[in-house]
Amino acid sequence: MQYHSIFAYASRLRTLGNEIIVSGLNQRGLVDIVPSHGDIIHVLLCRGSCSMSELARRIGRTKSTTTVLVRKLEQAGYVQRETNMADARGVLLSLTDQGLALEPAFGEISDTLDSCIRERLTEAEIHQLATLLARCVGPLDFGK
Repeated sequence: MQYHSIFAYASRLRTLGNEIIVSGLNQRGLVDIVPSHGDIIHVLLCRGSCSMSELARRIGRTKSTTTVLVRKLEQAGYVQRETNMADARGVLLSLTDQGLALEPAFGEISDTLDSCIRERLTEAEIHQLATLLARCVGPLDFGK
């Protein structure tokens, strides 16, 4: 029980981040997107397209959870499925034009999240915290 405060602080940080994200989305009229969609959109902005399995691995969710989240983004018009030309049995996910248009809003919201941390920590502390969190939960793999 001596390390339970780490999880409590991490939970409070996540709550703060989600509040910033939801506020930023609402201010931009993006009420059909929730924080759990953010990683999916971020990966697809970075990669262009990927399979459901790869997307699930990159966002650290199960394939079934990822499928549910992607389906909601498809219904809202942000994500599309295309036949994978390299493997006709599979599909590739990519952003629609409407999804690609989210990039400026996501950038602004990310800048707000960054500012929240930069107001509280030095650059060295930010780097150290990111390194320690990656050691606890594993590195992020959103990029190309």
